[in-house]
Amino acid sequence: MRRSFLAVLAVLFLGASTSPLQYPSFPAGNTVDVYHGTTVSDPYRKLEEANDPAVVAWGTAETKLAGDYIRSLPSYPIYAKRVAELENADAGNYQVQMAAGRVFYESYAPGAQRPTLMVRDRLDGPERVLFDPKTAEREGVEPSVWQYFAAPDGSKIVLATQYGGDEKLSLSIVNAQTGQLSDAIHDVGHGLSPLAVVWDADSRGFVHTDWPNSPAGQKPASGILLMHHVVGTDSSSDSYVFGKGRSAKAEYALQESLDGKALAVFETDGDGVHGSLFVSWQGGPFVRVATPAAGIGKSDSGFPGIFVGDSLYVVSQHRNSHGEVLAIDPGRSIDTARVVVPASDVTIDSIVATPGGFASNDIDGGDGGARLFSSDGRLWAHLPIPPVSLGFVAADPVHGPIVFGYESYATAHTRAIYDASSNTVKPMPIAAETSQADPSNFTVERVMVPSQDGTVRIPLEIVRAKSTRLDGTAPTILNAYGAYGFINPPGYDPALLAWLERGGIYARAMVRGGGEYGDSWHTAAYRATKTKSSDDLAACADWLATHDYATARHLGINGASAGGFLMGLALTRNPERYRAVVSEVGIYDLLRWELTPNGAYNTPEFGTVRDPAQFAWMLKQSPYHNVVPGRPYPAVLMTTGANDPRVDPYNSRKMIARLQADSSSGYPVLLLQRADGGHGIDDSLDQLTERNVVTFAFFDSQLR
Repeated sequence: MRRSFLAVLAVLFLGASTSPLQYPSFPAGNTVDVYHGTTVSDPYRKLEEANDPAVVAWGTAETKLAGDYIRSLPSYPIYAKRVAELENADAGNYQVQMAAGRVFYESYAPGAQRPTLMVRDRLDGPERVLFDPKTAEREGVEPSVWQYFAAPDGSKIVLATQYGGDEKLSLSIVNAQTGQLSDAIHDVGHGLSPLAVVWDADSRGFVHTDWPNSPAGQKPASGILLMHHVVGTDSSSDSYVFGKGRSAKAEYALQESLDGKALAVFETDGDGVHGSLFVSWQGGPFVRVATPAAGIGKSDSGFPGIFVGDSLYVVSQHRNSHGEVLAIDPGRSIDTARVVVPASDVTIDSIVATPGGFASNDIDGGDGGARLFSSDGRLWAHLPIPPVSLGFVAADPVHGPIVFGYESYATAHTRAIYDASSNTVKPMPIAAETSQADPSNFTVERVMVPSQDGTVRIPLEIVRAKSTRLDGTAPTILNAYGAYGFINPPGYDPALLAWLERGGIYARAMVRGGGEYGDSWHTAAYRATKTKSSDDLAACADWLATHDYATARHLGINGASAGGFLMGLALTRNPERYRAVVSEVGIYDLLRWELTPNGAYNTPEFGTVRDPAQFAWMLKQSPYHNVVPGRPYPAVLMTTGANDPRVDPYNSRKMIARLQADSSSGYPVLLLQRADGGHGIDDSLDQLTERNVVTFAFFDSQLR
């Protein structure tokens, strides 16, 4: 039976016990700022001072309080045991690259803290360890393999590693035969600006990002450059390639033609925006062949195209939000580009070079697929897989074959080889991820939810055990992101089984602000219209309530990073719709964030207070500035990492202090500040396990 939404809201605060927690005291200050004639109070400005003894003591006390509270919950030991079982039993292989017949991949052994980098001399050959993080520990901390880049001749890779979540990346060359490391290059990029590397065609050198040295010998956090390194030389002799005089917040991706005659640079001016393309033909000067108006690419999403012969193929969303593949021939620009693949009803997220042509990674509202094309754009096959999240398509464009990976909520990461002769797929001869779940016990639904403004329908995917009763009382986690045009696809998480086994429901909303339907889906909810992301989330919450999945009393929401900003919007704009919020490494003080190193890179997505018109909408959106004294807010858990280079932890400190002071609901408002963590992108197995246990236990305590 369906319920009216007003009836659903009536039960929000019924049957929920309040929390008698005594929060550590931190006095509100009287700091104010004046923006374009508007006075804005900032009572917890002091909490921005991470090294101040009072701030350190308060943060430590808050973290202890939160940890003690969560570990005391009855469900905590249940989730701790089950999640550890699931995570420790999980194993698999990821990030496959192929070059000159060699196959490189990351391998997770059961219980390993981090993946080991492996290599095979041929796809069906024996595997051997290329890089084991345990051999490079520093003070008991293993490095994480951030990225790696195989040389065209397969003889070596460039390996990027980082420690402790700080994302300060170092490069090394690893010999593919011996595993020997050489040519260390330090601090070449981090969370502020993505790493870019491309090998020379002869495998004797590569171009890479690097921060310029200041007069004091230190590396700043802006104005990254592109440099060329020759294998076997000291990095101090690396030669300049590109970047001087460009924007201080420029971000780069790189591509080189197979014959080495053309080098392409993709440049964006900050995060979440289209970029410009520059090409050096035959070693000549770089020439701009496309501006951001061409609708090409986004920052931090890799190079938006490939070389096919002498031509540069790119995905452009200028004429159609779903994207079309255009070919820029030598000496030409985007203005005279040829249409190779016209736009269709699916969004082209990326293209990958394959022998004799290329593959498109297609997205339809979050679900993925792939089409295979000859070099002239003739479609010759659809990858024969069900609608899933397509993790990668990989091929050596010279030696073949085509391999790919996919997953879904109920399907563990699967790696397969495409057989063109029969248009079929077969498993890769590399161990697949193990799954603890029997898919027949679970159901995955995809529904389309009408938006509040009546203009679109929002994909909402729901996962539950078939035995879970649909009477509105199932504890339900609703996840969303909605920023930068980023696609939030379905994915397999072994830990989720622990939540589903106990009668929980998990839902994911592909709200506007993401890229699930191309550029228009992104631009519908960014800058001045960013609140549409939270409106879409509220619409999905209402749908779940009126369709007997979970009333507001049993619904929690979860997001991270820019998804954490969405959580801040949701809990301040619609607190009555949610019973609990878990928000990780989120952005909450929108007015001050751009003063942080990474905040400056994000002004294209969120706006700048320097502009009066933009300040006006930012003030209305900023979660920290829209906490209302005496208003009943949901239970809140915010987590942050002390080493986070992307979102300064003070965002979480300030937001929690204000909510603790102003919320009248009596529900717990908690802060976990992890001293050994960063943005959470490359957490160890133990860190990932603890994050999941904490999230499930907190939601379990609030939503039942």
